[in-house]
Amino acid sequence: MLPDYEIKRAPRIGKQIDAVILFVWMLLLIQFCLFILFQPMEQTDGTRFRLIANSNSVEDQQFKNEVRDNIEPILRTYQSNPQETYVELEQVVDKLSEKYEEKITLSTGQALFPPKVWNDGIVAQTHVDSIVITIGSGRGDNWWCALFPKVCYKDEEKKKEKPKFFVWEWLKKKFST
Repeated sequence: MLPDYEIKRAPRIGKQIDAVILFVWMLLLIQFCLFILFQPMEQTDGTRFRLIANSNSVEDQQFKNEVRDNIEPILRTYQSNPQETYVELEQVVDKLSEKYEEKITLSTGQALFPPKVWNDGIVAQTHVDSIVITIGSGRGDNWWCALFPKVCYKDEEKKKEKPKFFVWEWLKKKFST
């Protein structure tokens, strides 16, 4: 008869490696989800501008775009000199109102801005200090900005830094020695 031998198995290192890989993948997944879901929005402090068309008809939207094209150069100087720019804006709005025989009103103060999808995120609905130009009854779509180049004018935006994942940066430091 054969003697009974105790069978000893070598420890499986593969399970430990699989667990470490799974842990790293879970960390990356969590970081990715947090990055996507809780991406901080740019704060737009200061005065916002809103131009509201009379209606959504093609003619009214074209007229709104004409008004926008006339006042956009004035808005570029708003941040440096708001009082003079506002007076100039009033004059241009009055001239456009007379020229096109359309009621155009200019108002300032707190205004409700609707939520807006912008820069891969959503800017929440909020009350902010603003300049609102309303054409006619003001029941159409609007064009708005915060009167800062980074918000209104894409050609003047600062170059954004690419996002970094802390786990990837840690691994690169760990294995680059």
